[in-house]
Amino acid sequence: MTGLKTILSEPDKKILAGFLLLIASTVYSQSPMIVNKLTESIIFDGVPDEAAWQTVPELTMVMLSPIAGNKPTEESIIKIAYDDEYFYVSGILNYQDPSGMRAFSKKRDYAMPTTDWLGIIIDSFDDRKNALAFWTNPNGLRTDGTVKNDYNDSNTDLSFSWNTFWDVKTNISAKGWSAEMRIPFSSLRFQVKDEKTIMGIIVTRYDVAKSEISTFPEVSNSFSNAFWRPSLSYRMEFSGLNPKKPVYVAPYVTAGVARVSELNEAGTNYDKKNSLKYDAGIDAKYSITNNMTLDLTVNTDFAQVEADDQKINLTRFSLYFPEKRSFFQEKTDVFDFNFIGDNNLFYSRRIGLYDGNPVRILGGARMTGRVNKWDIGLLDLQTAKFDENPGANFGVIRAKRTLFNQNSYAGGIVTSKLGTDGTYNLAYGLDGQFRVKGNDYLTIRMAQTFENDSSSKIFDKSPTRFLIYWEKRNIKGFGYDFLYTYSGTRYNPGLGFELLDNYQGVRGNILYGWFPGEKNPIRYHSITFTASNIWSTSTGLQESFLGRLMWSFEAKKGSYGYAYITWSGEKLTDTLTLGNNQAYVSPGNYSFPDLLAFYSTSSGHILSASFYGEAGKFYDGSKISLFASPLLNIGSGVSLGLTYYLDYVNFSSRSVKFTNHIAGLKGLITLTTKTYLLAYIQYNTGARKIMTNVRLRYSPREGNDFYIVYDEGLNTLIHSETPTLPVSSGRTLLLKYTYTFRF
Repeated sequence: MTGLKTILSEPDKKILAGFLLLIASTVYSQSPMIVNKLTESIIFDGVPDEAAWQTVPELTMVMLSPIAGNKPTEESIIKIAYDDEYFYVSGILNYQDPSGMRAFSKKRDYAMPTTDWLGIIIDSFDDRKNALAFWTNPNGLRTDGTVKNDYNDSNTDLSFSWNTFWDVKTNISAKGWSAEMRIPFSSLRFQVKDEKTIMGIIVTRYDVAKSEISTFPEVSNSFSNAFWRPSLSYRMEFSGLNPKKPVYVAPYVTAGVARVSELNEAGTNYDKKNSLKYDAGIDAKYSITNNMTLDLTVNTDFAQVEADDQKINLTRFSLYFPEKRSFFQEKTDVFDFNFIGDNNLFYSRRIGLYDGNPVRILGGARMTGRVNKWDIGLLDLQTAKFDENPGANFGVIRAKRTLFNQNSYAGGIVTSKLGTDGTYNLAYGLDGQFRVKGNDYLTIRMAQTFENDSSSKIFDKSPTRFLIYWEKRNIKGFGYDFLYTYSGTRYNPGLGFELLDNYQGVRGNILYGWFPGEKNPIRYHSITFTASNIWSTSTGLQESFLGRLMWSFEAKKGSYGYAYITWSGEKLTDTLTLGNNQAYVSPGNYSFPDLLAFYSTSSGHILSASFYGEAGKFYDGSKISLFASPLLNIGSGVSLGLTYYLDYVNFSSRSVKFTNHIAGLKGLITLTTKTYLLAYIQYNTGARKIMTNVRLRYSPREGNDFYIVYDEGLNTLIHSETPTLPVSSGRTLLLKYTYTFRF
């Protein structure tokens, strides 16, 4: 402290002291509720009617939507309890008119608002930022997922790719339905202090026919989808938790056949080549302590992962595809180092994928957990060589420490990519996020990268990335966010993702939202104004600007939509290629307006749909985009969904125009909660292909999975090239079986 006193003047000391006091004053001090430990056994059958349940107090549910704070229109008897091994949740969910109950789908990890739900999020570390989610519907399906960063970004902070070991039973009665969830404490990560464990919970009931959401505890409607936010959870106290620490070992085997069409050496024809495919590998999971988990993998396989959605790029930004591989999903919050939006210093799709092709992961390890106030993550994986891409070792070390209050932290990260050819890419970053007061947050992040083909110094700006971001996380009344971001000319995160390189920019959002009242058919309105400006880091010249005015609404019966007008400006120094090399825009200055409207019907009907239309100027031409996504639910286990995108671009002054169509048809049949069949067919005129992905999954119990996966690509314009393209560019039929041993 002596050194600090000599640096700061008296006014500075007072300002610093006031700032620290302001942060410290937001420390969460809610007294936890003591959870009942069961003294008698229960019959796990989905009907919580045993004597043991009668002694457990009921949780009081409060309506969140459509009228926040009201008493729910339907009766819910929700209880939680535990024993030495399990965390239990029970619910009796009655209806005044049982015909209003919606029981659609039985698929594992189904996560659509087309069915009634009972769910709980558990902030097992009581860190007020991260949680595990467990949801079910009247059919007894299991959907689990992870929440990170206090659900600040709905696009990135919620994932249903993570799976763990737990069970649920349900029962449909004349009055409604009931459920019992049984979650092993070994599937949760938590800390014990003085034989006490504190966890935060939010329990949610969703009735789709009424578009009604009720929760315990009562949560504020000042936040979007507040039932996902761990910072609003109610703290619960458990005593004497000391569960077993099982070791899970999950070997897998795959076998199949493949046919590819390859151009012969003379370049005159395509030859069909058949091959057998077979492989094996193993994954293992061990809970070192209640709050620290080690995962090991050898020859990791992702054959069962759902195909990516097709996209056409009509912007100057890189396309982003989300991570769908479950191995990378657990504790993703630990490794997150986000520069707003999709920009991140760590992007796990850099591992095991190259130009859209799978690359063999030979093996590796991951360790994640929490020690006192520290979140810790370590990852190391080795990949094999693929074509001209050398094999590489990928490493990540991440640490974050809670400071001042439960919603503030400071931390750092180091990433490395070491190629077997001697190339390397290293990066480090330092960051902090601070809840300053109320819903105001300040985020600061800085990172630098180092490569073998360039020299870098710590105080050199060219390999540096920087962000300062202030936000007020409100949707009721005024909310806002302001940011400044900088990306140096030689900043290149080898394990990261950047939408744009070599730029600096500012952005501001101002929102005003309001709830009209009980008698109004509209539940919520908001008006948002956004302005942003981007300059080139190397030249200092402006590259783009954007101004947008948007109105959005949510109706009490479940529909919602928005509309906005945008004025964009682009100053291109290089030629911009659009679509699949279908057109280009020459360097120059461009300014153009754009209109967009979006509408989604209520999900409570057998047939629901979403639509949007966009039209406006586009550089030196014009653009029209249309989107439609109808969804038909048939019975309790069959759904048909269609997605259709149309982009029409016309540069009339240059007599250049093109049209892109992307159509997708997804069919889902869920025979039982253990078996489903999913078919996904996509047609992309830009790529001139039809892509087919069909998956059958049978899972008799968690960790035991049998998959049949069929993939095929079909060329649509076979006479567009010489020699004539084959109808099938390639097909694969693969079987995969995984069996998990528990020791």
